[in-house]
Amino acid sequence: MENKNSAFKEFISPILVLVVICFVTTFLLAFVYGVTAPIIAENTAKAASEARMTLLPAADNFTESGADLVVYEEGKVYVEDCYVADNGEGMVVTVKSNSYGGMLTAMVGIDKDGAVTGVQVTEHADTPGVGTKAHAEGHLKQYVGHTELASDNIKAHADDIVEVTGASVSSGAVHKAVYCALEQFKAMGGVN
Repeated sequence: MENKNSAFKEFISPILVLVVICFVTTFLLAFVYGVTAPIIAENTAKAASEARMTLLPAADNFTESGADLVVYEEGKVYVEDCYVADNGEGMVVTVKSNSYGGMLTAMVGIDKDGAVTGVQVTEHADTPGVGTKAHAEGHLKQYVGHTELASDNIKAHADDIVEVTGASVSSGAVHKAVYCALEQFKAMGGVN
């Protein structure tokens, strides 16, 4: 009988303790997620709303467009959402684009005449200090005022849009995001 107690203490007891610890930890993580998920979603929506107002300052408020969203390259470059200014001043298009570190998210403001008012990279996994140079304001402001891009390839715009040296993939991803946003504007026929 002592052999059975010894085997229980040696093998079964530690397993039971670990299983209980796993269940308690899982429950606590699920509880914390349940509490924080709505707060995170609210903060994300607030940050996106603030970014829209920054990119299109002439807008008074935004409403999500019900239009079909452009998919430029399946799984690589596509419009995630499109918000139109309630006062008709333009739209802000959120685009996902495949970059060096994975997908990046860029928001592009476009005024009622189809000119880019601003570009902001809101999410990325590019190399800090290298690829992120393509997300800097100095690089992004060169798109402001463009009503169209002749090509989705940044190298075709050597005269007016300069890619960041050492970050050609990240520069190209931002360029394709802006190109896709302008395509969304065209596909919607502008701001109605």
